[in-house]
Amino acid sequence: MTSVLRMERLRCEDPQDSLTDEIMIQANGRQVWPPSGSFSLSTGTEVPMRVDVPFEGEVNVQLFDEEDIGPDDRLNGVVISEGDTNGPETFDITGPDWHYVLTFRVKSLEF
Repeated sequence: MTSVLRMERLRCEDPQDSLTDEIMIQANGRQVWPPSGSFSLSTGTEVPMRVDVPFEGEVNVQLFDEEDIGPDDRLNGVVISEGDTNGPETFDITGPDWHYVLTFRVKSLEF
């Protein structure tokens, strides 16, 4: 069965860097938001996304902070399955010094 993950919004509660992170989101290893480059988020900033990602079984969503020098920092993520279809869900993406909240929903497609 094919499903669609809709990432509705991302909120920064606490960035990894001191003031602002340059965020990118990958789904199954492919950048899906923003379409290219990164998006700056700081404490209390929430951004609407409306990003749809088709998948089968499960999708691995990872948050990255783009760095000017060296590799980008993978902040953490979530594996979302086809069974997560109970309306809007939130997931806290946290680490030792950062906190983001991803709001999403999953819709099963039946033909």
